[in-house]
Amino acid sequence: MPLDAGGIGGLIHRYEGFGPVVTAFVTNFLATFGDKGQLAVITLATIYDAKRVFAGAVTAFAIWNAIEVSAGVAVLGALPAGVMPIVTGALFVLIGLWTCYQAHSLYVSTDGWAASGDLFEGLLPDGVYERVRGSSAFAVAFVAIAVAEFGDKTQLLTINLAATFPDSPIAVVVGAWLGLAVRTGIDAFVGTTAERFLPMAFVQAASAAIFVAVGLFQWGLIGGTAVVTVAVAAVAIAVGGALYRRVAARQAA
Repeated sequence: MPLDAGGIGGLIHRYEGFGPVVTAFVTNFLATFGDKGQLAVITLATIYDAKRVFAGAVTAFAIWNAIEVSAGVAVLGALPAGVMPIVTGALFVLIGLWTCYQAHSLYVSTDGWAASGDLFEGLLPDGVYERVRGSSAFAVAFVAIAVAEFGDKTQLLTINLAATFPDSPIAVVVGAWLGLAVRTGIDAFVGTTAERFLPMAFVQAASAAIFVAVGLFQWGLIGGTAVVTVAVAAVAIAVGGALYRRVAARQAA
């Protein structure tokens, strides 16, 4: 669902009369709807502490915004063509498969209900896990967003904003980051709210499907519409399954 060049240009032109900060804020806020970064934040917030997911994501966005404005197109041009989609896709697919394994293990051992999970638990030695668990939410969110942003429409948008306002690079960085931060905060809230009402195993299963779909999208195997369809279907199945279990439990009681 990335915007094409005309779409990005049209979006910037619509708001550029308001100045670089407002233009960067509004366009980046609007451009994040439905992209893989948004799906990643919502998904991670169902598994981890939302505040740490938010912190990791906005830190990654801040670094990328600064790079995009200062280096522009050269950032993407310095990388071998086609490398980053492969790496990004592999990251999301691997996280998805591991999350699926955790969902199955959790369902078998606790019938689905448990405190918030951790993608590193069981993957790292106990001593190493105890050292990283406190910051793992921040680390996973940071890495996920940092990698997902390669070639994303918000990255292309910020590069275009820097070209539109060449004399106001700091204003563009601030506006873009604020827009992404507000959107990320909303996404993290949505994710953590969902976690309160759904069994963690169901949340992890839906998360796994979304992560794998985003990975396949990065590899070019499915389109953006398919990613959204998978996300909606995964959430619907998780919610439907949770409601069915509640009704069945009440009837059994």
